[in-house]
Amino acid sequence: MNKLFGVLMVILVCTSAAAAENDFRCLKSIGVKTPLKLQFVFQTDKPDKGYVLYQNGSGPITVKLIKEREVRRVKGGGPSEFEAQWEEITSEGTGGKYIVVTQGARINEFRYIRKKDGKLFKFEEDTDAWTEKKCEWNKK
Repeated sequence: MNKLFGVLMVILVCTSAAAAENDFRCLKSIGVKTPLKLQFVFQTDKPDKGYVLYQNGSGPITVKLIKEREVRRVKGGGPSEFEAQWEEITSEGTGGKYIVVTQGARINEFRYIRKKDGKLFKFEEDTDAWTEKKCEWNKK
């Protein structure tokens, strides 16, 4: 019985550790005077859920995958290109929308459409901000 309990504890700890390791990307807006910087987190244990953290923001904003489609199939067995639409879930209902175009692990396009006025923000990956656990924009 104790041996079984030990095995179950190891499985539980490993599962929790794996779930805690979400995939995230550091991004910065382009084409604006003062760039916005955000961390977009894809939850590995719930592929249709995630959250966004803005630099100097008040906290995480929950996002939900609302639509995903294959945009382009690559010949020769390379990864296809996909477009995913994520919607912010706020206390007032739904917020803005993120459109993410990926090919394998690469983000080819990342856009945000603000709900209140329809303003479009374009982003690019900010690899300088990436660390193993989170985005750090104030690194020396």
